Amino acid sequence: MYYNKWSKLLFITLFLTCCNREKANSNAGGGPDDPQDPVVIGKTLPAWQEGYLDIHAINTGRGECTFLILPDGTTMMVDAASSLIEPDYEYPPPPKKPNDNISSGKAISNYIKHFLPGFNQKLNYILLSHFHADHMGGTSNEMPVGPGGTFRKNGVTEVGVEIPFDLILDRGYPEYDYPMDKKTTDYVANLVRFINWAKSTRGAAAGQFEVGKNDQITLKVNPSKYSGFEIRNLAVNGKVWTGSGTEWKSNFPTDLNELNAAKPDENIFSDVFQLSYGKFNYFSGGDLQYNGRSTDAWKDIEEPISKVVQKVEVMKANHHGTANANSDALLNKLRPDVVLCHVWRSIQPNPATLDRFFAANNTCKVFATNLDNENRQLLGDRLAHFRSTGGHIVVRVKPGGDEYNVYVLDDTNEKYEVKGISGPFNSK
Repeated sequence: MYYNKWSKLLFITLFLTCCNREKANSNAGGGPDDPQDPVVIGKTLPAWQEGYLDIHAINTGRGECTFLILPDGTTMMVDAASSLIEPDYEYPPPPKKPNDNISSGKAISNYIKHFLPGFNQKLNYILLSHFHADHMGGTSNEMPVGPGGTFRKNGVTEVGVEIPFDLILDRGYPEYDYPMDKKTTDYVANLVRFINWAKSTRGAAAGQFEVGKNDQITLKVNPSKYSGFEIRNLAVNGKVWTGSGTEWKSNFPTDLNELNAAKPDENIFSDVFQLSYGKFNYFSGGDLQYNGRSTDAWKDIEEPISKVVQKVEVMKANHHGTANANSDALLNKLRPDVVLCHVWRSIQPNPATLDRFFAANNTCKVFATNLDNENRQLLGDRLAHFRSTGGHIVVRVKPGGDEYNVYVLDDTNEKYEVKGISGPFNSK
């Protein structure tokens, strides 16, 4: 009788435990056999664990910033949104995130520090896609002076002071003279002074993004353990990988006078890469666009890129999803299942651009970091494809790359609590 009594109590305890676990998993991004801590709405997103790939779209309301934790714990930041435009500008930005009392650079730094792996408290890579303030940070005399007194802190220069880094890559280092002298511009001159400071005082390195390479951005902690991981540099400065080895072809006029006379937009010089982890693929194209291609066909860099890419699970929308970007040619090859749209102006994303996404993949799901109320009216039924209209967005790919989830985090404070869960999705 004594034995039966305690057997019943043990059975009931185990039963309730299993029920509670099942209930938790029904509202979580992980399963009972998943080593990752369960993701629960209303709770802070659990830390990255080895073998996972995390892609964080950090929302400051002032441009683009993506933070990646690669499967072995190697870390990388792409861009550092910190435009200085104010709400009274044409096509105004949303409110700053998390609030007006914190700079965008500091907000990015705090976010990254929270999620950095415990054994790797630095950025192995910083990549600037191109030289615009909403990707690298604006410059003004009102910005605080950095260590040494030679540069102003904002955007990437503020993050680089707050968090140590090993290597910074951009499209112009070290001369910054293509297709014209960029060192005379305030923001690039400030960047150069920052890089010189980081090299001399922190031992950091700098370099130019090299097209065709698949060994410039690599795993640094335990590369041999993840042979199915690769980052391939696809394009920069009009050069596009041919798909063979590390060969590339220039699509821009060789005559610099002709090139500059056509007044090419800085956006089309963007660094472009594709990341692969097993079956999972991710595309990042900076601010690629095709404005002016009817007159100068070479202004459409998306078209030659479309010849060397494959289907992806996740794509960062080119140029925030605005008009004259994300062409049919490119999207019909990428056919993304998930689109991350770093929205920070009232005209983003553009309705016709979204239609091209949905034509390429009619089950495509859009996750936007912000969405203006007026633009919501223009988008109409397209909103049915949206899984997020505000917040940080995190793609978490499971070990091996076969499956991933997408989480939306509250961006109104720095608790990083989950407010939306989508998935799991299968990589194809």
